[in-house]
Amino acid sequence: MGKETGDGAGWAPAVTKGSKAAVDGAALDAVFAALDTTHLPGVAVGVALDGVPLYRKGFGLASLELPVTLSPTIRMRIGSTTKHFGALAYMLLVEAGLAGLDDPVARHVPEMARAAAGVTMRQLMTHVSGLRCSLELALQLSGPGHPLSTADCMRLMADDDDVNFPAGEEWCYNNGGYVLLSLAIERLSGMRLGDFFRDRLFRPLGMNDTLLRLVDTDYVPNSASLHMVDGKGGYYRQPIGAEIAAEGGIVSTVDDMLRWLAHLRAALAGRPTVGSAETWRRMVEPAVLANGYVTGYGLGLMDTPYRGVRTVHHAGGVMGGSSQMITLPDHGLDIIVMANRAGLDPIDLAARVIDACVPTLGPKLEPHEGVIPTGTYYCPHNGGTFGLARHEGKAIISMGGMGLSLVRTPDGLLRPNVVVFHMGLDVPETAAPPKTLRGVEFGVERELVLLEPDPAADLRSLAGRYVAAASGTTAVVEPDGDGRTGRLVLTGRHGTLRHRLANLAPGLWDAKPLDLPVPIVGGLIAFDSQGFTFNSGRTRRLRFRKVS
Repeated sequence: MGKETGDGAGWAPAVTKGSKAAVDGAALDAVFAALDTTHLPGVAVGVALDGVPLYRKGFGLASLELPVTLSPTIRMRIGSTTKHFGALAYMLLVEAGLAGLDDPVARHVPEMARAAAGVTMRQLMTHVSGLRCSLELALQLSGPGHPLSTADCMRLMADDDDVNFPAGEEWCYNNGGYVLLSLAIERLSGMRLGDFFRDRLFRPLGMNDTLLRLVDTDYVPNSASLHMVDGKGGYYRQPIGAEIAAEGGIVSTVDDMLRWLAHLRAALAGRPTVGSAETWRRMVEPAVLANGYVTGYGLGLMDTPYRGVRTVHHAGGVMGGSSQMITLPDHGLDIIVMANRAGLDPIDLAARVIDACVPTLGPKLEPHEGVIPTGTYYCPHNGGTFGLARHEGKAIISMGGMGLSLVRTPDGLLRPNVVVFHMGLDVPETAAPPKTLRGVEFGVERELVLLEPDPAADLRSLAGRYVAAASGTTAVVEPDGDGRTGRLVLTGRHGTLRHRLANLAPGLWDAKPLDLPVPIVGGLIAFDSQGFTFNSGRTRRLRFRKVS
């Protein structure tokens, strides 16, 4: 859910220990000065050195509806930073002999026997299972805001009749894997997940303000609100609807997260309070694909370099907030940044804190400022699309509504400086877009095709009703008068979502939501003789067949 510092593909500088870090409050105030307001939501920040908190501040409001400012003691969502807590909880059960790291998923979640045949618990936690994500399916097919239990989310995956890719062959971020992990932990332990987290993870470390909050519609005291950006200069609330468990459900405070980071660093040094030293070694051990490609992602944690120094980290994103948790083990530097409005970038803010605190860092990969072709490209292998452009003199790639600066890495390829983007692009320094580009993803070359709208495109021949039986979803294609544009109305198990259709190329149509202030869902519709497939960042080739 969000980008990460460092590199999982081997193109960052080698790790060096360098000089000791130092925390200068004035320098850190400058990093967050633009967020120091009394009229907008913002961030809460904590920085510690050798386990001693030296910088603890809040910037902005805890809620637009109340005169309360953010502080180091207020509860905020940490999103997917939760994932390594879930992985550690499962590993405690492994230590107890109740489970194995490479157990088949169906051993602990038998409802997944067909859909997850051959998939292991390790593959769930490292995002190489190939399964489609339940959260993505729920949002894309029914829209946000509809109540779903963890069991409902599991059922979306259990009923699925296809996968994104065979297990172990590629990497794709998957919240649904941690939905299944949550159920496995509860069934193995005989405890509710929140109780297991509290008794086995939080209380032993004195994290008394941290808890698992499955939904945003209950009442939890001392909690900041989340704020989505409406694209018109305002903000709104949009609960995701589904219960969020080990995939991203923890709320915590700056002070509690600094306690956790101190323990994480000690655990990496072989001195854990929770879990064994061997468990923590496995937590940061990256998954390796079948072809030998190293993903950079372990059991909910990444151990990667930033400007030549070792970092262990995981970010998180929720609807209306985000976070970054990062430690520099060789420098004793711990950083937590939590935001309660969309549009902020805690990962960049945390990187700027590192820049201010560590005196001897390696060179920074700067945004590429050379000429770059402008155009939208399509990857036939996975159905993904992205745009290339220049913005304020810098090369930009746009994906799923996000625009990211591109850097030229030592292998000569352009890519966002983010761990979770594994494709490098061989882009010529020309203004005219070539018909094809060469991409390298997971060590495999991909051909990327320039999308050019079809002058003869006409939705009228494609109008009608389509069904994706396994997901229980119907789709209706409604052309506008001339067939050049139209609507796609998806009705899933839990709700209905309307999209605007616009042609991208022969047989390919862009679907953007009509009923949401910002395009948090949507994807690519590829029509063929059987009907069409729906493709998004985490859902590949979801088949709809025409029925009328």
